[in-house]
Amino acid sequence: MRRTVLALLASAAVITGFVVASRGTVAAPAPSAHGFTLTGSVAGGVKKAQNDQPLSFVFSEKNTGSTSQSEDLVLESLTQASLQSVGCVLPNGFQINPDGPGCEPGFLTHGQVASVVFNATITGTSGSVAARVCLNNEGTGVVGPCQTLTVPIA
Repeated sequence: MRRTVLALLASAAVITGFVVASRGTVAAPAPSAHGFTLTGSVAGGVKKAQNDQPLSFVFSEKNTGSTSQSEDLVLESLTQASLQSVGCVLPNGFQINPDGPGCEPGFLTHGQVASVVFNATITGTSGSVAARVCLNNEGTGVVGPCQTLTVPIA
């Protein structure tokens, strides 16, 4: 039952991740010196959640530079929750399986957006769940920008 709920939540998060940005917890775009911005939101507009509840984070990268580049979306840390699944959404909307706790969407041209969806289950009983994602260029070794999204535990 839990896997079915998480699978449905993951699918909904991919579809609604971009739509809920104006309604949910949204982090402002973090600019990058190498032509990418990073935005993040909590799917469904969740502002507070209880222990053992599912929670989905959506992070998107946009190539704002003038050249085609490859930047990976990497989960640097997840606190007070256990990671259940990861989905990588390519610029054409196609979802693929990642190699690990991150997304390698390949080269993005100017204006293209790729996203990663992290589905987690809250394990903490107090404090906040926090998910931190950084862009990582495997070719140059440049890391950043990074963003952290938090959700208080009720």
